[in-house]
Amino acid sequence: MTRLRPDPAVLPFEEWPPANQSFFADFRAWLRAGGYGQSALTIYGAAARLALGWLDMPYWELDPAADLDRVREYLAARYDSAGTRRLYDQGLAKLAEYLRLRCGHQPLAPEPPIHWDHYLAGLPAWLAADVRAYLALRRRAWRPEEWHRSTVTILSHLTTFLRWAATQADLPALADLTPALWYAYVDARLAAGRAPATLNGELSELLQFLHFLAESGRPVCARLLQVEPLHDGPHLPRDVPLDQLRRLLAQVEAEAAAPDAPTRRRGLLDRAWFLLMLHSGLRTGEVRRLRLSDLDLVAARVRLEQAKGLQDRVVPLSPATVDALRDYLAVRGPAPLGSDHVFLYGHQPLSHTYCYERLCTYGGRCGVRATPHQLRHSCATLLLNAGAPILTVQTILGHKHIDTTLGYARLYDGTLAADYYRAMGEIEGRLALGESAADPPTSGELLALVDALSAGTLNEAQRETVQALRAAILTLGA
Repeated sequence: MTRLRPDPAVLPFEEWPPANQSFFADFRAWLRAGGYGQSALTIYGAAARLALGWLDMPYWELDPAADLDRVREYLAARYDSAGTRRLYDQGLAKLAEYLRLRCGHQPLAPEPPIHWDHYLAGLPAWLAADVRAYLALRRRAWRPEEWHRSTVTILSHLTTFLRWAATQADLPALADLTPALWYAYVDARLAAGRAPATLNGELSELLQFLHFLAESGRPVCARLLQVEPLHDGPHLPRDVPLDQLRRLLAQVEAEAAAPDAPTRRRGLLDRAWFLLMLHSGLRTGEVRRLRLSDLDLVAARVRLEQAKGLQDRVVPLSPATVDALRDYLAVRGPAPLGSDHVFLYGHQPLSHTYCYERLCTYGGRCGVRATPHQLRHSCATLLLNAGAPILTVQTILGHKHIDTTLGYARLYDGTLAADYYRAMGEIEGRLALGESAADPPTSGELLALVDALSAGTLNEAQRETVQALRAAILTLGA
């Protein structure tokens, strides 16, 4: 980085008012507490020294927006290097953040704009108005911080087909959206390499949109509402194998024990959210939104308010998770003004991609490919495999439908059989009469049990296990 040339317009640090000198020291301490390393301290500190020395004002009189914009103009006039200006601009951004925290300035955080012109391009005016009305309804079920991201996601899924349909046919009325148009779109997209799962997602959003309009009294094509999704094979949840979980956790533990403070703080942060997802089944969004007031470490539980679908639930915490949270909170550092988020990185709540990127980093070190949501899958399958009741796991994970939770039970061959034999043991105990109840079952009775087991919902590996068990019983009975 280019060093700042001496400038008589910049007041030397030694000549600053004592209050500004103390403010600068506090700014560096705040950066250090937030987990920043020496490189960031040097760059951001140089930017702060320049700003405070050039502006030559008491820090409490500085405007984080207007005054620091003047500093940026000064830098643009002095330095031709875009790289140098970018580095100092990062430092000025952190200084502005600290000024807002220290002096009570409320940061301006306008919602990013929605590029409606792009998503509604080519649609008839009436259809564009319907799309806007549909999004307004959907927003009622979202948290404010999710509005922009969720709006863009739905617009992307919904309007791709609608814009294509508007180029293929006149659309004077809603009923002109027909199955023929949808199937032509599917053929074109499959030929272009689009995955069936992606098209099924678009179909799901389209059908929700049409049902919304139909419930409002609008005439829609009834045949289009009956269109079935493309067959793209079974979708069992993908958990992370146990040996890979151990390798990932070992990498996280190593970072949490690192000798340098910034790396260790980040490792303690990662260990806490990793265990929250693995042991308590939290979603990534729930981790990012978690507030200090949601935690009850004494009772070992966490309250998740307005989770997916605005559903609240209380989830227990394992002893390891409680310890990990205590260790992280001890080094968490100060939060932004008006925020009590549990997880902070760089003094800010975690970004949408933070957990994914960190898990990729740990996975790259130990040869494991996993996503944060797979930790939640692993929580469900491990609980079920350890004998936790289906309804308990459904409550912990916050599944609306029991069928979603049942999907995890089929991931482990032993789960279904263990549940069956546990229930049969209870039934046989209740039906037992005298000493005869202790007699071992006959081959015929064992075969009847196995045949009953095979009548359930089994995956391919489970069917092979049951067939092998049946063959073994027949051999013994011969």
